[in-house]
Amino acid sequence: MIRAVKEKPMKFNSIKLATVFGSLMVAGCVTHTETVYRDVPRVKVEFETERAGRIFYEAFSKLPKHNNRESHTELSIPVIFEHKSDVRSSDSEAFNDAVQRCDTNQDGKISETEAEIFAAQKR
Repeated sequence: MIRAVKEKPMKFNSIKLATVFGSLMVAGCVTHTETVYRDVPRVKVEFETERAGRIFYEAFSKLPKHNNRESHTELSIPVIFEHKSDVRSSDSEAFNDAVQRCDTNQDGKISETEAEIFAAQKR
């Protein structure tokens, strides 16, 4: 007994393949890019003397610019979805951080001694 084997026409398989390939070629990627700038008000600070203020501001101006905080978040599912988020902090946040590190007794007034210690710290 001989069985006849039916073969699927080649045309049908090639149409499926062309459809899948075409779908992949035209499929887009949903992309979302977001940059958020965080700006905070500067804290109020007093200096015991003019010299204390000068020492603090000179040391602050020498801080590296990369001290400003940046946060990068990226989420992606290839060919389908991509999300990028950047958060950038302002110079005020770096200033507030420097004041907090300098004012060791947290009394809101920076003395000459505190300013000198802050200026001597390694960044």
